[in-house]
Amino acid sequence: MRIYLASTEDMYRGRAQVDVRRLLLSYWGAESRYDVALQHTGSPEDWCIDSGAHFFISAYLKKGALVPTEEVEAHIQRYQDYMRGLAVKPAWAVEMDLQDLYGMEVVTRWREELWKPFEKETGIPIVYNHHITEPLETWQDMLDDPDMNRLALSIPRVPDLRPYGVKVFEAYEAGKPVHGFAQVRQRSMRVIPFFSVDSTSWGAGALFGTVHRFDSGLGKNKTTSAGRSMFRKDPKKAMAGLLASTRGKVRAKDMLGVKAGGSLSRLYQNASDAYKDMEDWYTAYWSVKGIDWEKRLEQKAA
Repeated sequence: MRIYLASTEDMYRGRAQVDVRRLLLSYWGAESRYDVALQHTGSPEDWCIDSGAHFFISAYLKKGALVPTEEVEAHIQRYQDYMRGLAVKPAWAVEMDLQDLYGMEVVTRWREELWKPFEKETGIPIVYNHHITEPLETWQDMLDDPDMNRLALSIPRVPDLRPYGVKVFEAYEAGKPVHGFAQVRQRSMRVIPFFSVDSTSWGAGALFGTVHRFDSGLGKNKTTSAGRSMFRKDPKKAMAGLLASTRGKVRAKDMLGVKAGGSLSRLYQNASDAYKDMEDWYTAYWSVKGIDWEKRLEQKAA
């Protein structure tokens, strides 16, 4: 199970140098920022890019009015042109999944008129998202579509995730990788055999003064609070927690900030390493259960 780390503001601004295994960028029309983010994340094994659909959702929530369809389509054109110009193409790119705002009729038209032709032209795989607003029964339509070879499945907040695990297993049988957006959660990852997931909170330690450590006994990342407020409140406890969680990879002054001589890079690198451990653990976890996506895709390609 691949885990992509969403690029943070510090990456886009070049304020930290981190070696990440897999990177997720989000497009919003400032090309130079992506170049900076790629330069400051080492040499990722692969990277992908999201469409920036959430910015249109945010605009709707703030203003209470939809951005005109023409503007969304102009954004898609800029997004596609950016990818066309890249020397190193992303491993995959996400469609403009705005079903909840514009309806399936509009999103289906975009798929047929904009996304499928673009994928055939460039060879960049497009991830088509089965949105939370769609009936789960329509998943089969996506599996049956020969031009949809990479999928995403939005997971609602429901007590029983097993039906979604079944749907992803159906995609596994069909040889169509499925991504789980923001599904780096033990509850999801133990039940749903995603090809890949992503984390948008992996870099939150820089904001909230926490450090990551992967617990292989529990199969989850645990966080320890060791920020400025904790050091002011109880420096001995903060230092003990920091040492236990990071084994010296993150120093006290890193948690106290750049002005104290700290390094954002060390803080982010510790988090990145924890997610690498998590990826390896869940890949092995599903392999024992008979789910090996790499092997399945090789079989499909043969």
